[in-house]
Amino acid sequence: MKRLVSLLLCLALSFTVFMGCSFKGTASDKQIYYLSTDKTSITAVDYDYSSDDGRAQIKEALKMLAGDTEDIDYITTIPSSIEVSRWELSDGALNLFFIGDYDSIDVYTEILVRAAIVKTLTQIEDVKNVSIYVNNKPLVDSSGEAVGAMTAETFIEDFGQETDSLLSTDLTLYFASADGMSLVEENRSVYYSSNVTIEKVVMEQLMKGPSTEGLLSAIPDSTKINSISVTENGVCIVNFDSSFETAISGITENVTLYSIIDSLTKLDNIKQVQILVNGSTPHLSNVDVDLSAPISRNEDIINKTSVEEDYTIFEEDGFIPEGDFASPEDENISEEEILQE
Repeated sequence: MKRLVSLLLCLALSFTVFMGCSFKGTASDKQIYYLSTDKTSITAVDYDYSSDDGRAQIKEALKMLAGDTEDIDYITTIPSSIEVSRWELSDGALNLFFIGDYDSIDVYTEILVRAAIVKTLTQIEDVKNVSIYVNNKPLVDSSGEAVGAMTAETFIEDFGQETDSLLSTDLTLYFASADGMSLVEENRSVYYSSNVTIEKVVMEQLMKGPSTEGLLSAIPDSTKINSISVTENGVCIVNFDSSFETAISGITENVTLYSIIDSLTKLDNIKQVQILVNGSTPHLSNVDVDLSAPISRNEDIINKTSVEEDYTIFEEDGFIPEGDFASPEDENISEEEILQE
């Protein structure tokens, strides 16, 4: 009997330990992104913040990004040659101010660093986009153009797989207006690997939804792309699964259709778009075109005055002089935060 009781106690204890380990091992809903050891990609590591406060999480994330990882698979994101001297958060726009020898980072590593920082910080609920300033001047890319505000969508998920063939482009995407009756333009800069076609990049970004407040995604959430290709005469054939035929409440089918067509035909190599569902003509009843044939661009459905979007926080050729910042008393600008150990 004693042996049976002991066995049962051991089993109960083992079950408790197992359950405890399982609980600790569950995936976190937040990650810190680090650079892979060979600096060819970024690595997401699950992380639980010690506070629910957004500002505290920003400070904690920046400390983690700059700290040693003690792991053989990934390394510190923010190099020791630079540091974040301060940051500001206002209406979801997070401005990071770096000091140090930022220019010493090679172009590919710099993009990986930037991607890891932005992907980490935009997971925090209070942060919608991130802008970087180096020695009080807006960060510029290798061509000398200001990078501006960045979101997680700025960086394609697998862009680091072929760092030597890294490409960048500016996309013009069209999303549904708030009333679902027209399209509104949104511009987005992205980095992506050369093993991904540009038309696939457009569709992936389109399906991620808009970054601009007040705009709506015109493609049903569960939709998947079976295939996408471009013919020699400039027709892009997009073959969706059956979820594409799901109606979206408050958005017309014409808006859904031309969200895709107008976004893709902004590319130089695409003149028309043929949309299929599982290889056949889609069943959309309330559209004004023949879906069995390739469809041309529709400019009339674009509302050019509905939303005025501007990702540039500061004037085009201006910069913030050292010490010339708004005071913490200004209601529209948050109190400065200094990184401390």
